Amino acid sequence: MKPLEDLAVYDDADFYDQEFSARTHDIPFFLSQAVQAGGPVLEVACGTGRITLPIARAGVEVTGLDIMPSMLARARRRAEDERLPVEWLEQDCRDIRSDRRFALVFSATNAMQHLHDLDSVVAFLASARNVLRPGGTLILDVFNPDMAKLCRLPESPYHHKSVADRDGARLDVRATTSYDAAAQVLRFTLDYLRDGVCVRTKKVSMRCFFPEELLALCRLAGLDVAQRYGDYDQSLFTSTSPKQLLFCRSRTASGQIGDPPSVPVMHPS
Repeated sequence: MKPLEDLAVYDDADFYDQEFSARTHDIPFFLSQAVQAGGPVLEVACGTGRITLPIARAGVEVTGLDIMPSMLARARRRAEDERLPVEWLEQDCRDIRSDRRFALVFSATNAMQHLHDLDSVVAFLASARNVLRPGGTLILDVFNPDMAKLCRLPESPYHHKSVADRDGARLDVRATTSYDAAAQVLRFTLDYLRDGVCVRTKKVSMRCFFPEELLALCRLAGLDVAQRYGDYDQSLFTSTSPKQLLFCRSRTASGQIGDPPSVPVMHPS
C-alpha cells in the first residue's frame, strides 16, 4: 500500500475546525442514519468531531477514528468540554482494530478519497466490513467526478470559497487543480489570501472514483451495495449527481446481502 499523502493539511486542527465550522449541511443525513442504526456507530476519519459530536449529543453510542493525533486531540477536548462519552481511536483506516462490532460505519465528506491506490482502498473497505455487526451498514461518501472540473487547466486558478481566519478576517481561497488521469488523482493547491496576499497554502490530492468502478471495488472487498444516493437529500443517484453515497452490506457466506433495516434495495440509475 502507498503511504497516505498530504496529511500535513490536518496538522493545524484548530484552523481546520474553524475553516469547516459553517459546514453543516451533511450533518442531518449522518445523524439520521446513526439514530436509525441505534449504535454503536463508528465514524472513520472523524477529524475534530464535526459529525461525531452531534451523534453523541443525540445519545447514540459513537466512536471516532482518525490517523491524525492533532485532530483527535481537538476532538477529545471538545467532547470533554461537553462531557460527551465518545471513544476515540488513533488508527489507520486500512487496519481498523476494535473489539466492538458496529451497527453503522461511515466515512464522510470525501475522506475515502485520500486512499489513492487499489490496495489501500480494498484494505479500508475490508477492514470496515470486518467491524460491522451482522446486518450492519457501511456508508461511503465521495464526490461524483465532473469531467468539466477534471479538465480545468493548471494555469487557470479559480475562487474556491471564502473562510474566516482566527481573528475573524476574511480569507479568499484560490484553487489551482491538475488531474492525473492515469492515477485518477485530482491535485489541489489552495492559497488562502488576505487582502490579496497569500498567508497559507495547502496541497490536497483526491482519488476520483467513477460510479461503476466504485461498485466493483465494493464487490471486490466482499461488500454489496444496497442503495446509492446522489446527495444528502437521499435523491437517487444519476450521472449528474454531485455525490455518491453508497449503503454497503457485507456479503454473507451464501453470497446474499444481509437484510438491513430502513435501507431499500438499489434502483437502476
